[in-house]
Amino acid sequence: MATMITTINGLGIQYDMSGAGPPVLFLNGHGSSAAQWAQQRRALQSRYRIITFDSPYAGYAAMTVEPVYPVPQLADDAVALLDHLGIERAHVVGPSTGSLIAQEMALRHPERVRSLTLASAWAHPGPLGQITQPVLVLAGEEDTLTPPHLSRALAQALPNARFRQLPGGPGFIAEHSDRFNEALLDFLCWLGAASA
Repeated sequence: MATMITTINGLGIQYDMSGAGPPVLFLNGHGSSAAQWAQQRRALQSRYRIITFDSPYAGYAAMTVEPVYPVPQLADDAVALLDHLGIERAHVVGPSTGSLIAQEMALRHPERVRSLTLASAWAHPGPLGQITQPVLVLAGEEDTLTPPHLSRALAQALPNARFRQLPGGPGFIAEHSDRFNEALLDFLCWLGAASA
């Protein structure tokens, strides 16, 4: 795995890339870092090119004077990282706040997003009907921070989404990483077969 730092939109961003195959970009939830995706990297990198990065607010990069990083800026930063890496389109995975960034990417830069996998997600305030990419929405059945009904409602509002409930609470991605990885891999494999 190669860990690198680059400047995106005037900000230093640390990113990691490994594996080969269709690119999968992992976004972070609020207050979390790219290290949270270690289990997913191990499970997917034999078949996919895995990209993780730490947004400036995660504390790894030179901060700007403004303490708040709006979702549109974070979405644009993620797309700028894809530009830097020469990646035209990627599967995008986002939990919690990262799910809002992923939805924003699909709305602002639809041609750059191959699919979305959203976990512990709630609906973006924008026009969800315009997100036409395939979407997998995952929820932890005991999640009290983002109750499953919010994620189910999001899946129902998206034109091309499927909903799946997994065991666990707010940290179900880490608590049940094998189940999360299985659901993600099933979805990505289905997409590969569907586009073949």
